Amino acid sequence: MVFKCSAYGCRSGYHSQASDKTVTFHAFPSDPEIRGRWIRANPRKDFVPTQHSRICSLHFQPSDFSEIRTDTNKRRLKTVSVKRQRRRLKEDAVPSVFPNAPEYFTKPACTPRRTTKATSSSRRQDEAKKIEELEKSFRENDDLSSLSLADISAKLSDETSVPPGFNVTIIDDSLPNT
Repeated sequence: MVFKCSAYGCRSGYHSQASDKTVTFHAFPSDPEIRGRWIRANPRKDFVPTQHSRICSLHFQPSDFSEIRTDTNKRRLKTVSVKRQRRRLKEDAVPSVFPNAPEYFTKPACTPRRTTKATSSSRRQDEAKKIEELEKSFRENDDLSSLSLADISAKLSDETSVPPGFNVTIIDDSLPNT
């Protein structure tokens, strides 16, 4: 069966186009998610693929293919000169090269965003910095060196973490536990 490419502006497979033996045709995937990504990638408006729709290998990146050795003969497997390999399209590959489509149809390759919160190490550094600031504020609130005994007694009585039955009394300029 003769296949024709269904990508926008592509003439692969047509009689008017010189046939290139290295061009392969790939059917739309049956997985609905990947199939939808293929349809959205193709810049044709309102395109609905049929079971016979194909996209040629010219619309995929070289990294979208994997080489699979198809020769089962063990003796030829050791020889380097014989290359019986088949190019297979990876399962998650999506067509991304559409040279014949106008620029307003193609989406520019998005550049990765630069952000300081993206890596786990930067998030850990932020958390460590916040914990350090909290510890510093707790130490400043707990500094009793500049307070008088009456102020310390008032601060201890206001604390919610003081166990029940704990009494604070000032005797001879000191705070004994009772």
